[in-house]
Amino acid sequence: MDTSKDKIAEELLLKKFEKLSLNVEKLTDEITQLKHKMDKNNKINRSFGLKSLKNSVPLDFAKDVMGIGSPTKRYLLSIRGISEEWKGKKNDFLIAIRQQEKETHTDLKSLGIRIPIDDIKSISVLSREILSLLYISCELKGIEINNILRELLSEINQDGLKMVREIKNKML
Repeated sequence: MDTSKDKIAEELLLKKFEKLSLNVEKLTDEITQLKHKMDKNNKINRSFGLKSLKNSVPLDFAKDVMGIGSPTKRYLLSIRGISEEWKGKKNDFLIAIRQQEKETHTDLKSLGIRIPIDDIKSISVLSREILSLLYISCELKGIEINNILRELLSEINQDGLKMVREIKNKML
């Protein structure tokens, strides 16, 4: 008689253990799904470079360049000044690509590179690449580039002292 009671108790224990195991499996699956959703949400909402963008100041002489946007977002290339010390360097140009909400113009994400103001080699390389894009664009459109370059250089020469003063006041 004891053996039959023991068998019944053992079967009940096994059934309860099975139910408990199934519940643990379900909970584990639910937790995994929640973790996956949170990771996905954090990946979507994380921001790159917004802190650097907030620590920088817009430069009056550097205008934002608009990129091709989407129905809900717009993209800008900004050249800004940043005087915050980072990795032992201070007083840099911040070239940032900013993703903004189209209606509110709120920065959602930003990715940028810092170039020290006195790094003439890097700034020259950047200038050469931008002028190459301008040259290609002019050639494809059949527009004479010399007049555009002459206008750009005249404008820079005219506003040069004002630009240097702005950098000294905002950054140095």
